[in-house]
Amino acid sequence: MPHRPGRLRRHLHKVASSFDLDFLYLAGSGATGSVASEIVAQNTHLPLIADADTGFGGPLDIRRTIQLYEHAGVAGCHIKDQVFPKRCGQLKGKDVVDLQVYLERIRSAVEARTNAEFAIIARTDARNAKSFGGDRASTEAFREGVRRLKEAMAAGADMAFMESTWTKDEMRELVRELAPHPVMIDVLPDGLTGNLTTAECEELGFAAAIYPCTGFISAMLAMQESYRGLKDEGSDLNYCRGKTIVDFFEQLGLKEAMQFDERIENWSREEVQHTSEQLES
Repeated sequence: MPHRPGRLRRHLHKVASSFDLDFLYLAGSGATGSVASEIVAQNTHLPLIADADTGFGGPLDIRRTIQLYEHAGVAGCHIKDQVFPKRCGQLKGKDVVDLQVYLERIRSAVEARTNAEFAIIARTDARNAKSFGGDRASTEAFREGVRRLKEAMAAGADMAFMESTWTKDEMRELVRELAPHPVMIDVLPDGLTGNLTTAECEELGFAAAIYPCTGFISAMLAMQESYRGLKDEGSDLNYCRGKTIVDFFEQLGLKEAMQFDERIENWSREEVQHTSEQLES
């Protein structure tokens, strides 16, 4: 089963790309828009799936969003049914638009793509939406989410994604209800979905799993330790684990960059020497 971590900045994408992952995921909390997506896509050899939030507007805006994402080199994106302004799916107080507006978003994305391989992932936040009871929602909210995803699949989406399913029984039912369409799940540390491993996600029948917090929460903790060391101990040396700035640069591709620079320099030197010899003769 494909699984991918969320990423935030360019150097973190370089780190993630050095592992044998299926593809990367650019979360909405990590970055928004085509510029950020392009920066990430250009700095990894792995396919990139990006959060496109609500599509950033109406049908024409969504068409433009898909065009920009395709141009940026993104492999696919998910579009949700939240009201605008949207919020993280793990937070309270979110709500969803009516079904017609949601389907307009999905259909706009489907018709906008020029690359048939660009994946349109339909996401619903109905499970915890205010309209259906929020964090006290009943199974009615789950059923509404399933209904919306089925309609989104009929509108041309390639994959289904329900934010914050509550139990493993719900997860199995979701996969069963959406078959034969593939279903994606997101897993966050101590999040609403629970702490599932990639193996558990596969056993539950999910076609893909995203881990949006992989990298940047641990990076935040490491940075806190480093800054705390500098303030309290007068140095961050104990928190570098023997790594130097050269190690950091090498992770970003220093060796290849230096080889390219040297190759161009050698070529130009030989060209100038050859031209000079021709003039002298």
